[in-house]
Amino acid sequence: MKKVIFAAIFALVAVVAQASSVKDLESSAVIDGSIVVTTDGSVRTTQIDEPEKYGPIAEMVRNAALKWRFQPVLRHGEPVVAKASMHVRVVVKKLSKGRYAARITGATFGDDDLVPTNELRYADSQRVMPIYPAAPAKAGVDATVYVVLRVNRSGRVADAVAEQVNLGSPGAEVLARRYRRAFAEAALEAARKWTFKVPTTGELAARSDWTARVPIDFHVESSRHADTVPVWQTYVPGPYTPAPWVHRPGQDAGDAIAEGALQTDGTGPVLLSKPDQG
Repeated sequence: MKKVIFAAIFALVAVVAQASSVKDLESSAVIDGSIVVTTDGSVRTTQIDEPEKYGPIAEMVRNAALKWRFQPVLRHGEPVVAKASMHVRVVVKKLSKGRYAARITGATFGDDDLVPTNELRYADSQRVMPIYPAAPAKAGVDATVYVVLRVNRSGRVADAVAEQVNLGSPGAEVLARRYRRAFAEAALEAARKWTFKVPTTGELAARSDWTARVPIDFHVESSRHADTVPVWQTYVPGPYTPAPWVHRPGQDAGDAIAEGALQTDGTGPVLLSKPDQG
């Protein structure tokens, strides 16, 4: 077991070391798992999926999660013990003298008992996908755009914001701004054409609109293969621009969502603590 953990540490160090020559680069991963929230909002247990992939970082996340506090989960007006899926974004940066710092930057949660009609779903499995912007594609630049959508009762997108654009490689700041703008525009142009099935049951059904979060990835084909995707991704984080209609911006951590997932705000337990508490 120790060999597995040390291998994970060395792999992590190697990834970050490659980024150490550029001060803005960081490496991160979304660590999946589950928690059980008690009736008073404390965490009874937590579990990390495939902890061997993350070495000591898995234990760091588990220990932090055990100290979190949530709003009690209600069923028919009464607090209940609830199990929820957990997705935690951990960022690692290199410090001086060969040291490294890891921190939790955000977390999202899902309701394990959620039925499909309680949340937003894509209405069309063959939805419009974004067109790769020409300039960054030619330069071989990857990106992830974290998009927030406001969906009305007809299932159409009423508003859309690119909260953050992370670039897969460094470059001149002027080019980086240009690439981020191009990726954001391409992602939003496609996302505004999407339609959704809105919640018809559960606590969210009575709302006049809903907020959805989805990461949209742009990868040059030659640089990305499903069987070679590293656990820790290195990138240049972009500035954070919260959607104006979202309450407590940043609390839901739009970048703590698995690739390709759709997150409906209001599902899952509500975290009251700061994610990095503990």
